[in-house]
Amino acid sequence: MSKKALCFLLTFLMTTSILFASVFSAFGEELTEPSTVPVSVEPSASYDPSQPGSVPETTVSKARYPVLTVNAISNYFGKAYAEYNEYTKEVTVSYMLKASKCLVSAGWKLTYDSAVLSVDPAKNPKESICPIIKDDCAVSFEDGVVTYCATDLKMFDFTTVESPFAQIVFDVADLTVNDSEITKVDLSVEDLIISEPDPVTGQALAAKECVLVANGKEKTNKRTNSVLVSKVTSLTKSTFSEPDLSGATPDQALTTEPETQPTTVQPTTAAPVIVSENKQPPEKTDSVLVPTGEWYIALLILLLMFISSTVLLILRKRDIYNNL
Repeated sequence: MSKKALCFLLTFLMTTSILFASVFSAFGEELTEPSTVPVSVEPSASYDPSQPGSVPETTVSKARYPVLTVNAISNYFGKAYAEYNEYTKEVTVSYMLKASKCLVSAGWKLTYDSAVLSVDPAKNPKESICPIIKDDCAVSFEDGVVTYCATDLKMFDFTTVESPFAQIVFDVADLTVNDSEITKVDLSVEDLIISEPDPVTGQALAAKECVLVANGKEKTNKRTNSVLVSKVTSLTKSTFSEPDLSGATPDQALTTEPETQPTTVQPTTAAPVIVSENKQPPEKTDSVLVPTGEWYIALLILLLMFISSTVLLILRKRDIYNNL
């Protein structure tokens, strides 16, 4: 092959390499947008906006402060309190007890403010007041006072789990959003005696009796210290929550009067939510002067151009030396 033919071939290879470099570079840089399949999330089949009963209406309180606060106290049990809105009609106060020995005798008196709370005997049967003692007791309901006593030598078992020792359901007086009643329910335990059962008769052993409370006073001695007693006071969960004043100015928060009528939230039709299965490609933050494609294509073209350039350089140098 002559020098001119070889030079022409190498020049052709270099030109072709440059053209291929441009084509493959543009092809490699071309990005295909990922296909995005929209998925419509329709409302639940059980939800029908045309049927008001499909979603229950929610009554929202407009009270700026608790309409009713109930404090449950006792001379033997712990304290607890809860806050309620103007729509609360019932409040249940429970004094829970668990002891390492069985109960022989119990007597207590519960007092409350009859102007705010009331007790309906129909809502407070004996088995509800103390499910373990049930009918083996005497209960009297008076205005502002509930009196209770129970005694049985066969004893009452409070040793397994915490159970209601005294549980009363109160009816709440009609209160408005402008009311702010703070009342207390006071359980005074008058007598509380526990013991262990006789292995033969199952009745209480006099020698094992332990007086925890006598004449309204809690006893503390070696015998009472040896008895494990758990006492928990609880009320119906609070229904009052602080109003959202995040968007109000200080002046509005002080001067805005609460509305007396309840506000109802009607169900509305939710718009379908569009969810994409594939993520969008990240935006290119840096722009380059000459984009690149696959690395091995660029390396192959670079190697071919390097070989061609080297051969051409050698041939040109020989021509120069021969002409000198």
